[in-house]
Amino acid sequence: MFVAWLPFALLAAFAPAHESAVHKHHRKGVHCMDVIERTDCAIEQFEEVLDQDTRERELVTDAMVRLLRLYRKAGDTEGLSNVLRRYWDVGTARQSRGHLPYGMRFFSPELDVMFVADIAKIREAPLLKKVGAQTAEFIFTCDEQTRADIGMTQRWRRAERIASTRGVPTHQVYYEAMDARRVRREKAQARQRERDDSRRGKAAAAKNDKKKKDHEESTAPIFSEMQCELAKRLGQDSLIGWKRMSGAASHQNYRRSMLLAEIPGVRPLIDKAVRDGGLRTVEDDHWVLTDTEFAGQAVHVVRVDLDQLLIAREDMLAPALVAARKQKRRMNKELERLAQQVPRDSAMIFAMTQAAVVGTGFGGMRDGASTMLQALLPKPKGLQVSVSTADVAGVFTRVPTNNAVKGRMLVNLVQTVLEGQAQEDPEAARWLENLDIAEAGDRRALLAAYLVDSEQMAKMLWDG
Repeated sequence: MFVAWLPFALLAAFAPAHESAVHKHHRKGVHCMDVIERTDCAIEQFEEVLDQDTRERELVTDAMVRLLRLYRKAGDTEGLSNVLRRYWDVGTARQSRGHLPYGMRFFSPELDVMFVADIAKIREAPLLKKVGAQTAEFIFTCDEQTRADIGMTQRWRRAERIASTRGVPTHQVYYEAMDARRVRREKAQARQRERDDSRRGKAAAAKNDKKKKDHEESTAPIFSEMQCELAKRLGQDSLIGWKRMSGAASHQNYRRSMLLAEIPGVRPLIDKAVRDGGLRTVEDDHWVLTDTEFAGQAVHVVRVDLDQLLIAREDMLAPALVAARKQKRRMNKELERLAQQVPRDSAMIFAMTQAAVVGTGFGGMRDGASTMLQALLPKPKGLQVSVSTADVAGVFTRVPTNNAVKGRMLVNLVQTVLEGQAQEDPEAARWLENLDIAEAGDRRALLAAYLVDSEQMAKMLWDG
């Protein structure tokens, strides 16, 4: 009798104290999925998580990502669509403004494309640790030689693992992978040339390639050019110690852009940079980067909160300074509203206003094609993207629309295009298997989700 009772007593003794319902169902779901490998049990428990009235959004997100994997494995398209539709609603009834950094409120209202990257959350993601111990440093380093060394080391380790299973030398696998990467790049370039040639002819394609290159060189935003420059002035060779990095730009001219860096303990670093000559003091909490320019103008740095630095070119700075001193909100209201609707546990947030989506999506088309497609397709009210990180990364996209019927039409159109793309390109087909598309429950938004596990992430980073 005692022996039979003992296991239950031990389980009770080590059960989590004061465990909430959402924690209980999540724990049981993980046990069913990862330990006893019972899909039906795991689905039941994770669905219970979604039904709980809770503010513990991170557990809810993990449950949804796991459900998407389970439903995909089971071939349950209806279950997939239902989970995808709930991602933007479950656990977000009590919204908070805390997932947008304070300093973003001083951004220029003309900026209609934005992102927030929670570097602290990304670097601690179990997914990156599964991919490799140096993966986070590879992503956030500002030293290209360090990035190249890490990439080479990780590729060699992958080659060692594969070689041990094949019973061949490591260098053979390593150089085979190198040749495969080169072939994939050449095939992708050839497919792009074919598409360009078929649409515009070879001469027009060559001219367009030059225009595209010139355009890309002239429109890089400040947050893609100055973040590492700032880090180096502060004595850092990586962004990995930053808490968050945020940026916004105008879709009409990406040079019209701002950067917000949230760096713990930044003030002593600034003082040292001033002593070393990397920064020059303008006034209290206001500096300029020495011997550097962005878009032909000086680059200014303003401390708008304890550890938050706003970086902007000179002609965009004055209104932001006035707003910061008066504590007056300037940020594009439509953009802020879209961003605030993204779940706050996101590791990365991306948003675009309606004007930015239309301008970016149709701006490069001929007038006739643009007019026809805008009449046919639902008018987007913006774009929202949430990136979640756990054992699996999930990229969740939402496009609010104004027309439910056209929304269904677009879902069908996108699915048809993707199926055709998969038939033409077997490599693309393997990646598209992880993409799910659906309508929102109220049929007023188009939804998409893409899941990436550690093996796929490793292929993206080391085999691409």
